[in-house]
Amino acid sequence: MITIRSLGLAFGLAGVVGVTAAVQAQQDFAAGDAALARFDLPAALNAYRAAHAGSPENYEATWKLARALTDWSLFAKDPNQQKRCCVEAEGLARSAVKLNPDDSKGHAYLAVALGRLALYEGGKRKVELAGEVKKEAERAIRRSDKEDVAYHVLGVWNREMADLNWLLCKFAQMLYGKLPSASLDDAIHDLESAVQIAPPRVPHRVELGITMISARRWQEANDNLEKALAMPKTWVTDEYYWNLARQNLTRVKSHLH
Repeated sequence: MITIRSLGLAFGLAGVVGVTAAVQAQQDFAAGDAALARFDLPAALNAYRAAHAGSPENYEATWKLARALTDWSLFAKDPNQQKRCCVEAEGLARSAVKLNPDDSKGHAYLAVALGRLALYEGGKRKVELAGEVKKEAERAIRRSDKEDVAYHVLGVWNREMADLNWLLCKFAQMLYGKLPSASLDDAIHDLESAVQIAPPRVPHRVELGITMISARRWQEANDNLEKALAMPKTWVTDEYYWNLARQNLTRVKSHLH
């Protein structure tokens, strides 16, 4: 027979289990953050995945796992694995937006995930994703004008749309009737905003340098890329962006001599 006492014991045990899960999730968060601080992305990814598995309704666990997956997509050797990381990150970021639609992080990392995913898509799908990238980055900025990641994404979006080839322009016109407004001036402004908000971040400085190349502002491109290469490492993806800076500097130097 189920008694009031046994029901009370059951509810009490459930409460203890819930508290234990929450404590474990916090420990996993701390392990993930500590791993990132020592630039150990695989360990951070495992820790955030454990935190999310133990507390799937936790907003911080969800967006941090999405962020780790988008970072990992830059280092995975297999293009199929890269895309799988982006697809998983997109799903997690969408969940994060549902869990807390008023915070900037979910929207910012949804924009990042969609932007990375667009690299593996072609034609009409690429343009569809591009439109959503812009919307999510702008939503993040409306929620926090200090969201440097969103300015970074919006800057790259403006550059890529401004440099869009003829065929993709036609796809975009079919989708939107008229292309969303984009320009290299806007791209530079957005990336300069990202740099101003978070000066130590290497990716912002590198993308600003690459955008100066698109604008054929060779000296400014050189200055930004050289500065990025001289900056200390502050994030797990800095090596990737340093390599990108070195690759682009070769072209820049050829225009300065």
